[in-house]
Amino acid sequence: MDVEDLMLLFLSAWVLISALATSSVGVFLTLTLIGLLITVEVGSLFLSREQKEGLKPLIELLIVVFAIIVMAKVYSILSGGR
Repeated sequence: MDVEDLMLLFLSAWVLISALATSSVGVFLTLTLIGLLITVEVGSLFLSREQKEGLKPLIELLIVVFAIIVMAKVYSILSGGR
């Protein structure tokens, strides 16, 4: 197994454990973003430029979703709801 296979295995296990451990889609997507960012940062020396560019849209999408989740929580708190 090379490093790229181990990174994919780690990320797959992370997503599976996150899916089983959470009941909220927002928490799941946040944990998926964290796992993806950890994988890319730790394995950046072993990924080619093309592979990094391939992961970039997914990371950007998850960051946008995370920002929407945070804005919804802040709005909820400021409006007096839960």
